[in-house]
This record gives sequence, structure tokens and C-alpha cells, in this order.
Amino acid sequence: MLFGRNRHVQAETVVLPEHLREDDDAPVGDTRPDGPFDITEVDTKDFSKGYMDLGAVKVPLRKNVSYRLEQEQANQKVFAVSAVHENSTLQIQAFAAPRSGGQWDEIRQEMFEQNRNAKGAKVTLEDGEFGKELLIRIPAKLPDGRQGERPARFLGIDGPRWMIRAMIMGKAALKKDEAVILYDILKDTVIDRGDRPLPARQMLELTPPENVLAAMREAAARRREQAKQQDANQ
Repeated sequence: MLFGRNRHVQAETVVLPEHLREDDDAPVGDTRPDGPFDITEVDTKDFSKGYMDLGAVKVPLRKNVSYRLEQEQANQKVFAVSAVHENSTLQIQAFAAPRSGGQWDEIRQEMFEQNRNAKGAKVTLEDGEFGKELLIRIPAKLPDGRQGERPARFLGIDGPRWMIRAMIMGKAALKKDEAVILYDILKDTVIDRGDRPLPARQMLELTPPENVLAAMREAAARRREQAKQQDANQ
């Protein structure tokens, strides 16, 4: 995938250590009257129900929406949460960001420059609910064998010392009326960055509840067993 999830967001960045900053150097972040929200901006009692609490990211649950956790194969770390509605997917990642804000503008420009020179890719900037959004269309074969394209819409939100990068795939990437529920989920998402000093652009690792981790381990064990059986039958 030309717009790979990690390639654009792990550049080395020099950040002034927290202990060297002035006490009144308050986090800036963009104004987000309609969300997503920082943990300090909400009543934490709201998380007793209706949310999937993943530590750094707390995502609201909606009817007729399924959720999955995206995990690194090498180290089993969860790096994103995805909400799937009908034929569309919203993927949410959170990153540490500088107090001054503006990190999404930088990353979006980097992604634009990198992808616009890719063979066959179509890259456009569009105005959306959260400001400038990046629409990338990648050539791909359709299920029936015809040549088509795979669209993905990237949008970002700068909060106080954190940034969300969201990706919408499927029909909702092109049709806003298909994306209403996905935008609603994104707006109600809550970020709990924590107080630890972190370099800008460092991904905030998600920590699923133990019952979810157990289900993930069982699913991984089933996949390994199936792979062994397939190898044995060859």
C-alpha cells in the first residue's frame, strides 16, 4: 500500500524535553468543539458503558458497527482500532505531538508529496469537517478481475500534545453520505495521552482489555494451527 500506515509517521523529530519547558507552556492543539476530545474534556464516568477502552484511545460503540484491532505481527502490539460499517472502514491511530500543534499539516504535506509521484496514484486535497483531507486513489484489480482503484481518505486532528490520524476506506472514502456514522464515531473518540514525555510522532500504543486480548490470542492460535495443517497437507 503506497500510503502505508507507518512510513509517513515515524520520521525523526527533535522535541524540547518536557522538563526544559516553562510551566506556563500550555498545550495548544486545535479547537475541537465537536470532538474528538481529550480525556480532560469529558466526564470519565461516560466510559462505564458505550465505549471500548483501549487506554490511549477510547472509541465509542455503535449499533451495526463491528470493531477490530490492528496488530503488528512481529511484536503483537496493537497500533490502531478500526470501525467497520457495511462496506466501509474507519481506522484510528493516535500519536504524540508537540504542544504547539500543527503536526497534521506537516504529515499531510509529506504524504501528499510522497504519493503524488507514485505511478498511477491520484492524490487530491479536499475540504472536510476537520479541515484539509487527503484523498488517495491507488490502481487495483476489482473482485471481478477488472482494473479499478482503491480509495482511501486521510484526515487528521491536532489535540493537546496528541494527534489523530484517521483513514476511511471503501464507499465512505468517496461518498460523504456513506461516511456519516464513521465521522460520528471519530467525533466522539477520546484520547488519553498520559503525562509521559514522548517524542512527537511516536505512536500511542493501545492496550485492549484482558478479555479482548484473550480472544486475540485464541484467534492467533487458531490461525497458526490452520497454517500447520495446510503445510502438512501439501
